[in-house]
Amino acid sequence: MKLTDLNIQVRQRSAWEAIDLGFALVQQHWKALMPPYFLLLLLIALCVWLILPEAYLPIAGLVVWWLKPLFDRLLLYMLSRQLFNETPHAADAFSALPQLIWQTGLFSALTYRRLSLSRSYILPIWQLEGLRGKPLKERKAVMYLQGHSHALWLTMGCIHLEFIVVLSLYALILMFDPTGATWEHIKNLFRGDVDIDSQYWRMLLDFTFYLLAILVIEPFYVAAGFMLYINRRTQLEAWDIELAFRNLGERLTQLAKTGASTLPSLVLLLVFASSYFSSTPAFAQYTESEHEFLAEERLPPEQAATTIKAVMALDEFNNLTKVKTWVAKDKQETERSNHKLSEGVIQLIASLLKSLLWIAAVVAVILALVYRQKILSYLAPFRKQTKPITAPEILFGLDIRPESLPADIAGTARQLWQAGQAREALSLLYRGALVILTHEEQLAIHTGHTEGDILKLAKPSTEVERYHYLRTLTKLWQTIAYAHRSPAPQEIEPLLAGWNQFQAPRLAAQTAEGQA
Repeated sequence: MKLTDLNIQVRQRSAWEAIDLGFALVQQHWKALMPPYFLLLLLIALCVWLILPEAYLPIAGLVVWWLKPLFDRLLLYMLSRQLFNETPHAADAFSALPQLIWQTGLFSALTYRRLSLSRSYILPIWQLEGLRGKPLKERKAVMYLQGHSHALWLTMGCIHLEFIVVLSLYALILMFDPTGATWEHIKNLFRGDVDIDSQYWRMLLDFTFYLLAILVIEPFYVAAGFMLYINRRTQLEAWDIELAFRNLGERLTQLAKTGASTLPSLVLLLVFASSYFSSTPAFAQYTESEHEFLAEERLPPEQAATTIKAVMALDEFNNLTKVKTWVAKDKQETERSNHKLSEGVIQLIASLLKSLLWIAAVVAVILALVYRQKILSYLAPFRKQTKPITAPEILFGLDIRPESLPADIAGTARQLWQAGQAREALSLLYRGALVILTHEEQLAIHTGHTEGDILKLAKPSTEVERYHYLRTLTKLWQTIAYAHRSPAPQEIEPLLAGWNQFQAPRLAAQTAEGQA
């Protein structure tokens, strides 16, 4: 397809003018456009009406409405070729129907994109340009900058037009029914006094009227969206300027062909004219008009300025008039310059900023609730302790005094484990962990706390790896202390190997004291 084959005047139009051009395009090519569209709509409608059970016939119109993207693709196929001076026949349209079904994004148009209000505007990108993925998103972003809002209003307007057509058909029946039986039937519909036979014919009548509304309105809807797309392409790619340069090039080419034969005679004429006028030079002469009067002598600039001032000082040029009017004392004249914003724009900006502040406040509250434990852990060093925490000496029967522990806790626990004293080994490790938490990290642990309470208290202020070690140690201790089940060697070995990493803060403090 070439731009020179377009059968419309290519120029930049307003969006509403482009929509009107789409309507005119349907009016011009309706004879070639309607037969394949009518056959497809009739075929789909008959299949829907015959396949659906009688109990589901009221939704037949909804099914046809949902299949509108299929009809739109056939209409766009016909319109796009008629726009470039091609006249496809019904056989050509139905031959291209399989390609329109499988290669134009029909599946997405019938599923998650079905309720899109700008489908007539974006359909040419899917069908004519064939873009997918990232290029499609980038193309949509460029196309949405202009014309998208008009496409939304076009969809809303065509929906209302369909309802108007259906109501007009009902009104037409009422006008041509002198007996009034139709009006009584409509009133019975609202009363619920309709028998089964009449209800079937009523559903068929509703379905037929809605098909007629789709048959009339949908071509205008697709054509208007297509012209919005063409207008946007003209703005982006300067089709009007390209065509103007092409036409200019064609005219210059024709002039060059026709002027090639007259060039020698033109050269001889120019030589003759130059030789004739070279002997008698011509001067441009000024012809005074009979209605124009000039002074006999020209004044110098200084004297001319003096004369002008004297003339302007005459009374004829200095006529002053006094005017008296009544003016209110409290009148305030407010002159607004063009660069100032109007009151409505200021109110709109203020409302948007107020909404953003409320949204930010709500998001801040939600984040504070979600990450409250981390926030509390960050604020823990700044808390003022009214009195020092006294660490207990005995917790659920375990001696947690620092002097009750050996110097090498991990080594002693390993010896106990190898000697078959699993309970004593885990008890030693767990007591060492409790001593570190209570005496060195000043964790507020009381005698009434359980192992689970200690885990909850230690979680905010303990690193992830150390907390994972403490949780595993607590679980194994509870298993052997309460369930009397000894852990497996592969379970206790990581605890013995990771003890030095758990007490890393304690070792760092001892190293600092030794260096001091």
